[in-house]
Amino acid sequence: IDKISVDIERQKEVQRTLEAKKILLRRQLNAFLDPVARMPLEISSEIFIQCLPSLPVPGARRFPMFFLNLCKAWTAIALSTPALWSAIHVQFPRP
Repeated sequence: IDKISVDIERQKEVQRTLEAKKILLRRQLNAFLDPVARMPLEISSEIFIQCLPSLPVPGARRFPMFFLNLCKAWTAIALSTPALWSAIHVQFPRP
């Protein structure tokens, strides 16, 4: 039983290693396939800025926070684009 337990632990470690490799490869593939991530930062930043609504829209997805939840590349672009973060909209509940 002890030998089998050791074998199981060894296989679990192999599985963890393979899962980590899979995650890394998936990230690399996504970065390669994502055309926005391959564009120069200035162009992708401008696209993000143009996606901002000119006026707040109730119930709309919250820009620019929306960009932070898509992928690592888009998060990096959004965080390095100060114009996305230059305005704040605060809603107060009506009494």
